[in-house]
Amino acid sequence: MKKIVFELFRPFAMSFGIVLLVAVCMYHSSCQITPEGITLISDGASCVRIVDYNVENPFIKVSFSKEVNISKVFAVEADETKTSIENFINSEEKILVDYSSETDKKNIIFEVKEKTKIGKNYELFASVKDEYGNSLSFTIPFYGENKNIPKVIISEAGDNYNKAKQTVEYIELFCLTSGNLFGLELYTASDGKTYKLPCCEVKKGEYIVVHLRRSDTNGLCVSELENDLNLSKAPDSVSDARDIWFTSDDSALSSTAEIILLKNKTQSIIEDCVMYCTRDYSEQNEVWKNDELQNIALVCKEKGLWGKNCMPSDAVYSTEAKSTSYVMRTNCEQLLTENQKNTRDNWLRITKTQSTPGRSN
Repeated sequence: MKKIVFELFRPFAMSFGIVLLVAVCMYHSSCQITPEGITLISDGASCVRIVDYNVENPFIKVSFSKEVNISKVFAVEADETKTSIENFINSEEKILVDYSSETDKKNIIFEVKEKTKIGKNYELFASVKDEYGNSLSFTIPFYGENKNIPKVIISEAGDNYNKAKQTVEYIELFCLTSGNLFGLELYTASDGKTYKLPCCEVKKGEYIVVHLRRSDTNGLCVSELENDLNLSKAPDSVSDARDIWFTSDDSALSSTAEIILLKNKTQSIIEDCVMYCTRDYSEQNEVWKNDELQNIALVCKEKGLWGKNCMPSDAVYSTEAKSTSYVMRTNCEQLLTENQKNTRDNWLRITKTQSTPGRSN
């Protein structure tokens, strides 16, 4: 369910109905908007409202409670320091947006006609009217489209948090093709956390170390988003390899049982996964104990992403140490030229001294 924020709701009576101005903030691909707070227009008919919307760049589909006609529509590059309303009032450069309807005028498809910048924030503005002359103006945020998402795999993971040594949990990625990371995200099923990868150009054959929380508070954890791969000076930074940092202080990765997904959010597909657990966990549990682990395992099974049954017995066994887990993929560079199915046979449990974040496995 999307988080919906009504930044401005100021209905006022007019001779032919009501005008509403609504700012809609979107965090996922679809959303339901309740009619709560919407008032009736004259003649006892209900005001037009947004029922649902979906963004799949460059298209934004909006469903209304009744048939509408478009009065105005355009998009702007948004300034994050300003409100939606300020962005439209102050914007001098408007982006052309076309629109069409499906079977009726309740479902409108808006199409952004101009090229957007990858990862930049934009907002669609539209005004619509129903048959009674009531109008609704609204905004929907969206991101600049990335048509060059690279093929990336998960290549290593380490639950190596040590406050004294300032080391933190990481997931290593390996790039099978070049492209821009924006639109890819990591998901850890043990805690339900999502890590959205930044707008960053990467090259084929490159290893990337994604640090899942910061290891210090001295400004040394610098995400290397350009060509300089030695900007990060935190203790567990990797020289000459790309470091990406998340600033959370929360724990990440389970040392007992974990499923990590790499998702292409733009296309709503899972690109890769890895399942690991301790041998004791596997021997004591025929199925995953955590509900989300179990649900994600079933999804991976349906999509043929890992092994036969995707149960703990199919997972790669992690380090036997109670407090840490390390796993490594063994066929990364073979995948540059060959297609191979991802199973536990392609993974090894390793110790901290055997881990190679940012280096060839």
